[in-house]
Amino acid sequence: MDQLVPALILLGVFLGILALMYLGWRGRGARQADLPAPDLDEPLETLDGGVEAGPFEAVYVSTVLADKPFERVVAHGLGTRSRAHLSRGTGGSWRIEREGAPSFTIHGDRVLDIAAAPGMAGKVVGGDGLLVIRWQHGPDSTALDTGLRLTSRADHDLLLRKEHTS
Repeated sequence: MDQLVPALILLGVFLGILALMYLGWRGRGARQADLPAPDLDEPLETLDGGVEAGPFEAVYVSTVLADKPFERVVAHGLGTRSRAHLSRGTGGSWRIEREGAPSFTIHGDRVLDIAAAPGMAGKVVGGDGLLVIRWQHGPDSTALDTGLRLTSRADHDLLLRKEHTS
C-alpha cells in the first residue's frame, strides 16, 4: 500500500505527458493546415498515362518543410511513417502507396527536384540514404520535401539516375 500512491502519481505524470504530446501533434497539424495537400486518389495511369518505374519497396519517412529537415509536416496525414511502394509515372509524377496511411500522388509539374539526403525528421541514415522529392503546388506555396528510404540501394540509385538523365 505504501507504493500505491507513488505509482499512481507516476502513472498520472506519464498520462499527462502523453496528453501533451497528443495536443502538440494536433496543434502542429492545425498550424500547418494551409500547406498544400497532395492528391490522394490519382493513379499514375490516369495522370501520366502509365508507370515508368516501380513500384519499389520503401519506407515513407516523412514530409518536411523544404530546407528544414527536422520540421515535420503532420497536416493532411503526411506525418505518419509507414511502409510504402513508390512508383514514377512517364510524365514525372510520383505515386506513394502507403500502408496504414493515406497514399498520395505528386504531379510531375509540381516536382522541383529529386535528390539524396542523409536524413530528415524521423530517420537519419548518413551518407545519401534517403530519396527526397522536393515539390510544391504553385510558385507562391511552401515547398515541401518528402523522404523515402528505399529497401534496395540499386533502386535508390536507379531513380536518382533516371531523374538526372530525364
